[in-house]
Amino acid sequence: MKRTIEDEELQLIGKLLHDNLQLPVHLLNSDRTVEILFNSGHDIPRHPLDPNSDLVREGIFSDESPFEIPCYATWNAFDQYIWLRFDETSGQSRAIVIGPATSSMVTTEMLEGFLYDYAISGVHLEPLLDYYRQLPVRYTKSMLLAGTLLYYLIFRLPLDLTEVIDRNVSFRQPPALNDEVVRDLLDKRLNLNTHNHWDTDKMLLQCVKEGRKEELARYLPFIQKETVGVLSRRSRIRSEKNLAICTVTYATMAAIEGGMYPEAALTVSDLWIQHIEDLNDAEEVFKVAQEVLFDFADRVSRQGLSRRSKPVAVCQNYIFNRIYEPIRLAELAEAAGVHPSHLTKLFKQETGITISEYIQRQKVEEAKKLLAFSDATPFSAASLLNFHDQSHFTKVFKKYAGVTPKQYKKHAV
Repeated sequence: MKRTIEDEELQLIGKLLHDNLQLPVHLLNSDRTVEILFNSGHDIPRHPLDPNSDLVREGIFSDESPFEIPCYATWNAFDQYIWLRFDETSGQSRAIVIGPATSSMVTTEMLEGFLYDYAISGVHLEPLLDYYRQLPVRYTKSMLLAGTLLYYLIFRLPLDLTEVIDRNVSFRQPPALNDEVVRDLLDKRLNLNTHNHWDTDKMLLQCVKEGRKEELARYLPFIQKETVGVLSRRSRIRSEKNLAICTVTYATMAAIEGGMYPEAALTVSDLWIQHIEDLNDAEEVFKVAQEVLFDFADRVSRQGLSRRSKPVAVCQNYIFNRIYEPIRLAELAEAAGVHPSHLTKLFKQETGITISEYIQRQKVEEAKKLLAFSDATPFSAASLLNFHDQSHFTKVFKKYAGVTPKQYKKHAV
C-alpha cells in the first residue's frame, strides 16, 4: 500500500502519537537518517552502550523486518520499540518509530545481570541506571496497541491487536525453523539418538506425584544424557541447565498435583533453579536434575499428600497459605466446596486429628521457624500467628514442641 505523506501530515501524525502515548516519535529514512517528528521540549536520552541507536536502525531495516505491519522489538537490554515500515509512491522506504520505553522499572540488579550475561565489561552502572530512570514505563500490550494506532494513522484502516501479535511472533521466529526440525530429526534417527520415550517421562512424573521414591530410584539409572535433547547449540552447560530447569518445572507441577502446597512447591522450585544456575559443570547439572525428582517425590511421600482427598488437600493448602490470618471453619468449607460438618468428619478420618488441632500444630511449626530463623520474640510470634494472648501461645507451643517458646528460642540461637 504505497502512499505519499506530506511533511505536514507526518508532523501531525507525530504529534497525535506523542500526545496520546507520551513517547518519543521519530521518522527513519532508508538511508538511516533520523528526523524527530515531534519535539516535546525534552532532550531524548541516549543509550550509553548505543548512543547513535545503530542497533535500532539496522534492526528496523533488516531483511526480517516486514513492511506494512507494526513491528515490536527490544534492543539495548530493556529498550522497547514499535515501528511501521512503509513505501511511498516516490519509491522511498521509511519507518515511523515509537520509543524507547521500558516494560518495568529497571533496577541495578537487572543491569548487573544484563552486563554479566553478555560479558560486557568496563561499563559504569550509574550512566545506564540514569538512562533508564528517564525512560517512560509502558506495558508490552500498550506498545502493541500503539502500533495499531500508528497503522490507522498511516493507512486509514483498522488493525486487530491479535494480528499484530501473530505477525510479531512469526517475525521473531528463528529462520528456517522447519528445515532445522527436518535436519535434526534425520540426524537423531540415523544415529539412534532419539529423545526419551514420552511414556518414560510420564512414568517418572507419576512417581513424583505419588511420592514413589523407590520406584524412581529403579528407573533413573537407565536415563542417558544423550537421549534428553539439546536446548543450546553454543554451550553444553547452558543446554544442561535448560534441561534441568525443565525438569524442575515438570517435577513442581507433578508435586502440586500430588497434593504439595503450591506455594511451598514453587518456593522449592525457585531454590533448585537458583542452585542450578550457580553450577559450572555439565555433569553436576545432570546429577542435580535427578536429585530434583527425588526431592519432590520425597516431599510428597513424607507428608502422605498423594493419599488426601481433594477437599482435605484444599483445606490444608488454605491453612498453609493463611497461617498468619484468623482461620474459620466456614471459610475452609467454602474453599473446599463441601458442608462444614462433612469437612470436619472427612478431615478427622483422613488425618487422624481435628481441623483445629491441625491448625494449632501448623501454627507451632511456623512459630518454630520464626524463632529459629528470624529476630522474632515469643511475644511477636504469638501476635503474628493470631494467638489470643501470650499464655495461650506458650501453652499450645509447649504441648506440641515439648518446651516453651522462650526455651526453644534460646536453644535455636
